Amino acid sequence: MDLINHTPFPSIMFRAGIDDNKYAMSVATRVTFDITGNTIKISEDQKTWEPQYQPVKTKYGFLESDYVYRRGAVDILVMGNAKAPNNSPVPYMEVEVSHNKRRINRIAIFGNRKWEKSIFGTAISTPEPFIQMPLNLNNAFGGMADWDGAKIPFPNNPVGKGYYISKEDCINNPLPNIEDPNNLIKKWNDQPDPAGVCCTPQLSELHSRSNVRFDEQGRVVELNPKFYNSAFPAMMVDKVTPGDSIDITGMGEPSFSFQIPDCKLVMKVSMNERYKEWPMYIEQVGLLVDEQKAFITYRYAINYIVTPMEIRTCEIIKK
Repeated sequence: MDLINHTPFPSIMFRAGIDDNKYAMSVATRVTFDITGNTIKISEDQKTWEPQYQPVKTKYGFLESDYVYRRGAVDILVMGNAKAPNNSPVPYMEVEVSHNKRRINRIAIFGNRKWEKSIFGTAISTPEPFIQMPLNLNNAFGGMADWDGAKIPFPNNPVGKGYYISKEDCINNPLPNIEDPNNLIKKWNDQPDPAGVCCTPQLSELHSRSNVRFDEQGRVVELNPKFYNSAFPAMMVDKVTPGDSIDITGMGEPSFSFQIPDCKLVMKVSMNERYKEWPMYIEQVGLLVDEQKAFITYRYAINYIVTPMEIRTCEIIKK
């Protein structure tokens, strides 16, 4: 099936065989927006945040591949820095994300800390004041621990900090800057789930934990499409539609607010002289707070039967 894109927005197509003559197909289209006060307009730059077939590294961390059939929820991805109020250094602050005025996630942001020796064994040093803190996986719990001369990665976040296998190794070494305020680290060997608002690895156990079911032989017997989502579980919502609002506090003043525009994208599939159109739905919302930009990923997924010699096309149209 050929993809014909009638819009200026970059798109990619996913295709996979189901059986001899049945295929799964979806198209993802990403639109980038500029935000000026209460004004949201389509950006001239539609290239920087285009959908990708492979994971890509960005200045905010990485973005997972968009080459999936579909995701089971809407990702809210927030990229940028926590910023202290009034540009005055603070040792601690919080960042909150809300969807339609309902808080979906709250994270605690600490200045740099380390484990110290104490009469009780170990203690957490006083956080250093900071003005800005990058909200990426490097500052969340995780990292590489030393074990008998080898580096052992924390499975859910190998690039983070705070993961230690022995008490001796933690002394004078850092704790994460980003934590779940309802599950703060108290002991050197605590191993909480990493917390954050950015993209997480698709193969992280955060996604497979409740979305993949195995039988007694270890074979996959059930796979929830949420396995293919890219956001932290707390940053997924069931549905996002035009007019919805996403608000963020703790990333600058005044608080960041984005109202979902109505882009009216349609996927049209033609097979010989037959065709059908479907409105593409929102699958991801990416908020680039420091740049006052946003992107929205739209998708539609179908299954279809292949008929020999049939001419098949998929078109992306903006109504």
